[in-house]
Amino acid sequence: MMKKLLVLILVLGLASAANAMLIEVDGQEGDSFEVDITSTITVVSEDASSWFGYIIVEEGGAGSLENALRLDAAGDIGAFSAYSEAGWGIGYELTASMSPTGVPALAAGSQFSFDYLGSIGDTATISLFVDPEYTTPIASVNVTIVPEPMTVVLLGLGALFLRRRR
Repeated sequence: MMKKLLVLILVLGLASAANAMLIEVDGQEGDSFEVDITSTITVVSEDASSWFGYIIVEEGGAGSLENALRLDAAGDIGAFSAYSEAGWGIGYELTASMSPTGVPALAAGSQFSFDYLGSIGDTATISLFVDPEYTTPIASVNVTIVPEPMTVVLLGLGALFLRRRR
């Protein structure tokens, strides 16, 4: 009985230590998005644990992550650097951490922000891989770039105008 109780405590302890992470696209959570040519991708942590990982546009996807920004919740020694690996993708290596007396402190919330840039019709899977399992993403979103509504309206009006002139 005591062994079972110890195993249960160990399992619950490990489960609670796992860092819950997600990717937001233009401030929204989900799995699939139709986005404009430039969209904001945000890495959000649901707790204040230190972590190390990668956010990438998976190989075969179009568009790129640019204009990386470390937000205060990533801690005073949180960092990012450009990263690419053949067969995997292109993006950034990320670290959310703080020194013992660090200000700002590591906190739950938005920790990193990026601009996703692409062209109309581009599709991509953006994935977040976190230590120790780099083989399976802990969060992924699919994005497809569509023209903004006003562009479609203007193209339609232009086509009608050309047709009327003929």
